[in-house]
Amino acid sequence: MSAASRHSVGGSQEPNGRCLVSLESFVTVDIGNSRVHLGRFENFRAAEATSPVSTFSYPTSSIDINGLRDWLNDEELPWFAVSVHRPALASLEAFSKIEPRVTSFQAFGYQQLPIDVTLPAPEKVGADRLAAAVAANYLRDKNRPAIVVDAGTAITVDAISTEGKFVGGAILPGMRTSAKALASQTDALPQIEIHVEDCPQAIGTNTTEAMQSGLFWGSVGAVQETIRRVSAQLGSDSSPQIFFSGGDVHYFAPWMDLEIQTVDHLVLRGVALAAQQHKPS
Repeated sequence: MSAASRHSVGGSQEPNGRCLVSLESFVTVDIGNSRVHLGRFENFRAAEATSPVSTFSYPTSSIDINGLRDWLNDEELPWFAVSVHRPALASLEAFSKIEPRVTSFQAFGYQQLPIDVTLPAPEKVGADRLAAAVAANYLRDKNRPAIVVDAGTAITVDAISTEGKFVGGAILPGMRTSAKALASQTDALPQIEIHVEDCPQAIGTNTTEAMQSGLFWGSVGAVQETIRRVSAQLGSDSSPQIFFSGGDVHYFAPWMDLEIQTVDHLVLRGVALAAQQHKPS
């Protein structure tokens, strides 16, 4: 079946008034600083921002061509991506040109992501942050603002107004990033690993335990306080819905004193929503 015959280009109206193209099957890509995540969507329903039916990921440092080819099924699909890592994006674009099951490849910038950005330089906001905000904007109660936390190499805490506008946020180092900084910027502190199944005691009895405590509880506290400050600055009569996503979400979710919703693949879902508004050429 040709790519063109799979695309029904009739419009459907969503609650926010935008006309969505009925593109139901495609692949979305989130190219981050540490990993590249891909999701295949089938029968995608925009109103629910449904999850991908299958996912695959590999380290950003080196494209996994064999893994990608094994993951792909026989269907030929268009691909849509957001990226914060230009070399990894270039590698994936090159792969798309030699892989016949990739019918097209488009990287989205802020202009293609369906959310209003009320910042002086929207082109400088990470496309992954905006894609996550797009998904949260569709999932939130339209009478409440939202806060989007994406926990990975960096931790972002972003705000969406009650009117559905991206108004900015905060960027913190992720736990592993902080651990690497301590090891590289000091003479005696070691490089350590943090494992979620081993929640550290607050009082460490040796250097490694003390570092684990500081990194873990310091990150949890920083995220929680940042959420509170962002919520206060939003200044809404309604409390914001708080969405958590990202590779390290499992570190934070159990320890939040706030009501939160964990949502898998928030960036991939946001790219999927943008893809449904993209008219194939």
